[in-house]
Amino acid sequence: MNNRSYRSSSPGYSLIEVLIAVTIFTSMVMLSMVALNQGLGQYKKLMQEGIDFHRYASSFWLHQSVSGMLNYIVSENNRQFPYFRCSHDGVSYVSASPLSSNIPVVVWIIGEKVNSSGLFTLTYYELPVYAKKYEDIERDYSSSAYKKGSSFVILKDVTDVRIESYVMDMVTKLWQWSSDYDTKDTNMLPTHLRISYKRDGKQETNFFSIHTNKTIRPDISRGV
Repeated sequence: MNNRSYRSSSPGYSLIEVLIAVTIFTSMVMLSMVALNQGLGQYKKLMQEGIDFHRYASSFWLHQSVSGMLNYIVSENNRQFPYFRCSHDGVSYVSASPLSSNIPVVVWIIGEKVNSSGLFTLTYYELPVYAKKYEDIERDYSSSAYKKGSSFVILKDVTDVRIESYVMDMVTKLWQWSSDYDTKDTNMLPTHLRISYKRDGKQETNFFSIHTNKTIRPDISRGV
């Protein structure tokens, strides 16, 4: 009998082969990470562009709406005055620049609290004004009927929303910012609107010009 010894036929891996495999695997992981980072970067960029576009579009429509404010005359207790009401968290007026129609609208811009989170959403609402009387507009607000019209979100997840109008104090005759203004007390529209708020802890403010004022323009519509 031949007692010749035999080596195992099972293939083994040399050190060089292991190093090559590790190098290839490491390269693939690195390439995957680079591709993932690039993908995330592009996603964030697209998301930011989408957010910026939404902010631009909202700001554009809001400027159009405010600048198109009408000297819409209403009456209460036999007194006539242009319709405009402003409080620290909301403003209402009549505009000739509607969002989704071809006729003048009553506009409500309202800061609405989001549950109990402490955050607010600033939302634009509009309804066709037709020939609404003062009590009709007030009823639309008190009954929340204004929410049935067209709307869009101006701001989301903000705090400390404050809306003010630039008006003349009828006693001192000085111009000042006021967060509580109703034209039925003064018979004169403001000249500017200011909306301030905090987003991510940073204070931001938007200014809007009102190009209609009863002292310099005649009545152009009436809803007595």
